[in-house]
Amino acid sequence: MKLIIDTDCGIDDAVAIMMALAHPDVEVIGITTVSGNVDVAQVTENVLGLLAYFDRSDIPVYHGASHALLQGAVRASGVHGDNGLGGVELPPTSGARRPEPAPVGLAELLRANPGATVLTLGPMTNLAMSLNLFPDAVSRIGRLVAMGGGIDVGNVTRFAEFNFYADPEAVQFVLDRGVPMEVVPWDACIEHELSRDDLSAVGLRDGRASELFFRLQDFVLARSQHVYGRPFTRHPDPLAMAYAINPGVAAQIRRTGLTMELGNGTLRGASVRTDGEQVRAVMSIRRDAYFAILRRIGDL
Repeated sequence: MKLIIDTDCGIDDAVAIMMALAHPDVEVIGITTVSGNVDVAQVTENVLGLLAYFDRSDIPVYHGASHALLQGAVRASGVHGDNGLGGVELPPTSGARRPEPAPVGLAELLRANPGATVLTLGPMTNLAMSLNLFPDAVSRIGRLVAMGGGIDVGNVTRFAEFNFYADPEAVQFVLDRGVPMEVVPWDACIEHELSRDDLSAVGLRDGRASELFFRLQDFVLARSQHVYGRPFTRHPDPLAMAYAINPGVAAQIRRTGLTMELGNGTLRGASVRTDGEQVRAVMSIRRDAYFAILRRIGDL
């Protein structure tokens, strides 16, 4: 599978990228960065540093949108730390970002690799801009998979999930282009609350990749202990990556239409189900199948 990753690289994004780099059936042909968990300059540094850590600076990285199409920035540094990686420092970058902006990079990657899978792990700003500038790119997307939305429950508000809430106009623009979309919403993520023992049970092989994986989890586990009184983590972006790699990890899929709530009230950013089947919403994921893909990180 040829894969383009669009990311606002926080802790769980980094794990998802590691999963893609480790899987023998995945060829990461490009990574685009977008404002989200932290500002886009830091996101780009995180991606370049991660690729340098694994000697994969051959993968092109495109610097993307600095804010949403219409609204101000929404950040999640409280969840991911000031640098987006829970304070984990990566080695100096050995690669350089490409000069083309991410919307152009997306179109060029799709033009050179028609049928590639696009996986969005952050706000959809880059993709919306790319499809606006290069409408022919729509027909070149093989699959569009997104971590985003809350079908019945949100995490920023009762109704809205962070990625879609951060730029709902971008999501609506992509939906309006008629692109079939496969989403792993917050609903599928909340059922996978992982303790430190659960993470150990994954069975990662010892090595630099496993060491980095557990260092990334430390910040989230400490935060949840402080906020909720128990240490746990959730893996929304890695779950979406697992589904992109192997749709068989899905335990339940709901076919639906989808529209975004774009008003400025309390419902803003909500994912509203409508008639239709444009969207495949993954409502549940099998943990054993997820762990089998996550475990490959140890092979890096």
